[in-house]
Amino acid sequence: MTPDVQFVVLGAGGLGCPALLGLRAGGARRVVVVDHDRVERSNLHRQVLYDLGDVGAPKAEVAAATLRRAGLEAVAHPIKLTPEAFGPWLSGFEPDAIIVECTDSPALKFACNDACVAQRRRLVLGAALGLRGHAIAVAPGSACYRCVFETPPPEALTPSCAEAGVLGSAVGVTGFFLAHLACALAQGQALEAVGRLYELSLGSGIIRTIGGRPRSGCRCRAVHPTESPVSTTAVFT
Repeated sequence: MTPDVQFVVLGAGGLGCPALLGLRAGGARRVVVVDHDRVERSNLHRQVLYDLGDVGAPKAEVAAATLRRAGLEAVAHPIKLTPEAFGPWLSGFEPDAIIVECTDSPALKFACNDACVAQRRRLVLGAALGLRGHAIAVAPGSACYRCVFETPPPEALTPSCAEAGVLGSAVGVTGFFLAHLACALAQGQALEAVGRLYELSLGSGIIRTIGGRPRSGCRCRAVHPTESPVSTTAVFT
């Protein structure tokens, strides 16, 4: 791992905690942890960076402190992000930073995708619910999140983890998979993976891929109309 690569992890909950641990295992040295929420007792089984003594404390600060004790350069941003202000906020980070989106907000995921595409940033994005997860790595010239999901789903069709349930190990596997993609991007080894949505069916143990090429009419093609897509050969089938 190149030691000066900066990883910006959005969300330090069920996905963000294993993603941060996976980045550490992958050799990351510089991490920014972004989360406005506080540690809750009911989430401890899947938010594995925290324990009972952390209940009520800001997640970003606790997670960053834990990573610093492990030798990483970790900075906490205990702020609430909004889709409307996301682009200007993101522009304050290093141009080659890798964004790892681990929030539970569909609107924020699409805002993050759009901002990263517009600013030519590398992005890894994912979600998990029940026994299923999905993940995608996006780089300049590749297909993006909107190439697979054109718009955020209606709120009525996006139940929370509390409503639909989620297995702690499912978000753990998905979070580590996000970290794997992010580390591969940092090392320049993800050309065959970028632009493909990986569907993790954790009940059956099957990984499927969707997409691979920029969708006609997607805004990512409007932003980079003359750029040739990167390699889109499937890694998993």
